[in-house]
Amino acid sequence: MVIEQLPRPSELRHPSVYRRGASLARRMRRDGYSMIGARRARTLLRLASDVERREISGAIVDCGVWNGGSTILMSVGAPSRPIWAFDSFEGMPEASEFDPELAHELTGEARGSEDKLREGIERFAGPSRLRIAKGWFDETFPRFAEEIGTIALLHVDADWYESVKLALETFYPKLAPGGYCAVDDYNFWPGTRRAVDEYRARSQVTAPIVSRHYWQKTAEAR
Repeated sequence: MVIEQLPRPSELRHPSVYRRGASLARRMRRDGYSMIGARRARTLLRLASDVERREISGAIVDCGVWNGGSTILMSVGAPSRPIWAFDSFEGMPEASEFDPELAHELTGEARGSEDKLREGIERFAGPSRLRIAKGWFDETFPRFAEEIGTIALLHVDADWYESVKLALETFYPKLAPGGYCAVDDYNFWPGTRRAVDEYRARSQVTAPIVSRHYWQKTAEAR
C-alpha cells in the first residue's frame, strides 16, 4: 500500500497533477467509492485530463463501476465529456472456463450501488453528464453502443474473461486514435489477461501496455 502511494518518476514531472490525483484517490477509497489502487486511480485521472487537453473526440466509457470511484475520477479529469457507467449493480457475474477456480466462488460478490455512484458524481463532478446503463453487459452494450458513438477513454474493470472480451469487442473499435484503453486487473486475473492478449493479437494492436494497465490507440490500430 505504501508503494501505491509513491509517485512514479513520470508523475514527478507534473507535481501539481500528482498531488491532485493523490488527494482525490485517497478520498475515493476513504469514502467507499473505489477499491482501485492509488497509482491506477491517479492514472485514470491523468488519462482523462490528457484526452481533454488534447481535444480527443468522444465520450468516456467505464465498464464495471462498483460504487463509482473510477467513473468519478475520469469525469473530474474530462469535465466536458459525457460519461457512461456500465454495471449490473448485482455483483460479479458467473465466471467462465478461462477464469480461475476462485472466480467461480465469487458470483454475486462486490455488489455496487447505483445510489453511491450518483452521490459521488454529485459531490465531485457533473451529474448532468452521467449516463448509467444498469444491467448485464450482454444486455446493455448492444442497446447503447450506437448512442455512445466515438470514445476518447475506455476503462474496463470487469474481472472475468467473457466480460472483458465483450467490452473490448464492443467498444474498442469506437475508440478514437490518440485515445486510451485502460484495463484493470490485467496483471491479476488470468481471464482478464487472456481476453486482452487475445483481442490485441486478433486486432493487431501493437501499442505497448504501460504499467500493465493501459495503452494508447494509434491511427493504425483497429
